[in-house]
Amino acid sequence: MYQEWIDLGLSKGITDLQVFSVRNKSLKLSVYQGKLDQHVVSDVESVTVRGIYNNKLSTVRFENFSNLNVSKMLNQLIENAKALTVVEPAIIYAGSKSYPEVKDELFDFGSVPVTEKIDMLKKLEQHILDNEFVTQVQSTMYQELDTKTTLVNSKGLHLERHNTYAYAYAIGVFQKGEDIKTAYDIKLAKKFSEFNAKEMAETTIKQGVSKLGGISIKTGSYPVVFSNEMFADVLDVFTSIFSGEAAYRNLTPLKDKVGKQIAGTHINLIDDPLHPDAYFKNPFDDEGVACQKRYVVKNGVFTGFNHSLKTASIFKEEPTGNGFNGGISTTNFYIEPTLTSFDKLIIDIKDGVYITDLVGLHAGVKVVSGEFSLQASGFKIVNGKIDHPVKMIVVSGNFFEALNHVTGIGSDFKFNLSGIGSPSVYIESLMIGGEA
Repeated sequence: MYQEWIDLGLSKGITDLQVFSVRNKSLKLSVYQGKLDQHVVSDVESVTVRGIYNNKLSTVRFENFSNLNVSKMLNQLIENAKALTVVEPAIIYAGSKSYPEVKDELFDFGSVPVTEKIDMLKKLEQHILDNEFVTQVQSTMYQELDTKTTLVNSKGLHLERHNTYAYAYAIGVFQKGEDIKTAYDIKLAKKFSEFNAKEMAETTIKQGVSKLGGISIKTGSYPVVFSNEMFADVLDVFTSIFSGEAAYRNLTPLKDKVGKQIAGTHINLIDDPLHPDAYFKNPFDDEGVACQKRYVVKNGVFTGFNHSLKTASIFKEEPTGNGFNGGISTTNFYIEPTLTSFDKLIIDIKDGVYITDLVGLHAGVKVVSGEFSLQASGFKIVNGKIDHPVKMIVVSGNFFEALNHVTGIGSDFKFNLSGIGSPSVYIESLMIGGEA
């Protein structure tokens, strides 16, 4: 079918054409107070067609297609190309020399009865409600996704990738006196048997109860340890500074820093689309470029930007396999862990802060300058141990300076739902705003 579209496009005068198709099948379930309140089944195929007309690259996207609207969309692609005034590289990729093999289990979540999934959610909700500090469970969610991607172009390239996964969580509301906190823990799974309602509930309860009774602390400079989840979230906000697009638009302070030290010598930031622990594995990007493991920062030295075909051409470099969703993005981007346990990581901290929650990660961050000021909560670290919960504080600093003052990196590594990974990270000193 796609080859017919390509032939049709070429007959219309389009020099080169690429069809990029994504079929997403998903199931979403929600339980509230023991009853199913959401059951959504979706099966959608979307297509992005990129074509070169008069040396200009144009794009159209559509769903629910037929041969009739394909012809119409190709005509629209030509009109879009005619209207373009910006002169940028127009490339349809012929293909990489080789592509990595993805070794991943493709579990058929559809083979598990829906009733079993609903029962798991009901058990998860009830286990959390059984705790004495829980006043309610706001929502209990389950979602599974099956994504198939096909890329075909006029240069003979034909690639496919397939991914399946599911996740579930419940948001518990915990109360002790007038202190009210919420907590949840997202469980990602590559097969349904990995979901254990009781274990998931225990993790959420432990997290929620530990937050109760928090107090503020005096304003000052403290050693700060970010939990693995929180440092991954911080890293997520700053991924764009490593993009060739940001360098082209002068939206990153790293434009002239390739080959230079930008972090401590023990800092390695890696983009690995095939990481064995990742939930998403990509042998090729949306432009057909082979993906590969790459050190973006190695031993503190910035090795170079992530590139799409366009930015690679502009900077006269090789594409890195990071052309996704019409732009540039990382794939399983993470800070490399060490063998240091969490207990050993904090053992020398006499008076510090362990941050487990951050609020306003986008509003409170200036990506280009690296400045951040974020509402936070977590725990006080006293004499090398977690002591008591802390709330109503603001953590401030500069991301680039922080990378040069990382005192320790833990072993408790994990990926989040966005494909960003981190262990716990110990920053030598950050300003904490609390009580006067």
